[in-house]
Amino acid sequence: MVYLSSEIVLEILQYAGPDIIPCLRINAQWFYCGISLVWRRARSGLLSRVPRHRRQIYASVIRNFIVFRGTNKYLGEFSHLSFPKLEMLRIDLEHHNDHDDLDLSLLKCYMHRGLTQIELNGAFGPELLSLIQVSNPRLDYFSISRSDPRLTPEILLEFLQKSPTLSDISIQSEELVTGNILNHLAGRNNLQSLSLKGLIDTDTIGDLKITSPFKVLRHLTISVTEAALPSLVGMIKSIQSFNLTLGGPDSSEDTNSVALRHISQLIELQTLTLFIWGDMRIANEDIVSLKSLTQLRRLNISGASATSLIAPRLQDPDFEELFKNLGQLEALNFDIFRSDITTDSLVSLGKCCPSLQRCEIMGIYDMAAFRYEKLPVFPTLELLSIGAFTNCERLFSYR
Repeated sequence: MVYLSSEIVLEILQYAGPDIIPCLRINAQWFYCGISLVWRRARSGLLSRVPRHRRQIYASVIRNFIVFRGTNKYLGEFSHLSFPKLEMLRIDLEHHNDHDDLDLSLLKCYMHRGLTQIELNGAFGPELLSLIQVSNPRLDYFSISRSDPRLTPEILLEFLQKSPTLSDISIQSEELVTGNILNHLAGRNNLQSLSLKGLIDTDTIGDLKITSPFKVLRHLTISVTEAALPSLVGMIKSIQSFNLTLGGPDSSEDTNSVALRHISQLIELQTLTLFIWGDMRIANEDIVSLKSLTQLRRLNISGASATSLIAPRLQDPDFEELFKNLGQLEALNFDIFRSDITTDSLVSLGKCCPSLQRCEIMGIYDMAAFRYEKLPVFPTLELLSIGAFTNCERLFSYR
């Protein structure tokens, strides 16, 4: 067989996709190139099915590893292995059934200077944070959820304070999101991405004592009350991705909301995901105010039920005024109920947003309206999800 460089072999294997496995049997070069792709991401359960004498071959190329439902005995099977290329480690002990504490010595094989991302899920004591801090000085991403009662907010705060390289932090444990933690996060000079669990209210926002909070924050996932939203928006003007849950499960009142008007101030947004608990009535001018978000590529507005969001006076001219300013939009989920938009809005959407690849929108639209369009209305569309199509809306106008 003609010799090919490893770079060319890797390029071929990447095109092979799900049919890559037979290619690994061509020769040793193709095998070792191939396993670097196949085993780039792996779970501990998969590695445990490999014969013991061959596990190191695969461990050497793993970059993303999940230790799943591990017990001390289970982790012990890998403790002698080396993971030199490991960059991301997730330790998921949520369902482990050991009565003994986790033996930290069994995790040392994963801890080295090249590891930059760690996710923790389950019952962990504070000792694990100490091990991570000592072993991984270049850590830039840290996520924790379902914390152990022994892991107090004070211990987590100390860990964060001593981890200056962290730029992406996710705390999915409501009891750990305290005022002191938030003040620390707001004051970090390198925090670019933040995800928090728990509802943030006006008191919590008011307790922030940082003069210029979230200086370089670009991505935020958070739940806030509508009353707290204006203050939050004032702190995150440079954000590019905003995943916002407004209110909590008990927010069931029908309210006239101005939330979109506040969000429209975030003019650097490229991705907006808005989820509403309870019911919300939205005025036309508030929906149209989103036209200031001219850099948006993904827009997702939805509620807890199909009828949560109501815009009873939204009409075709309002719809067109909004989307004619969002020419870069690539994905849209517009779950707003009881609006008066017609098929004209669907046609104008396709013309205003020629890069749209995914479109999910409520309503019933007339297929006949597209009959005389000379060019494709959605030239790059890959997915279309709507309420229904009908030909009745303009049945007589086309005779």
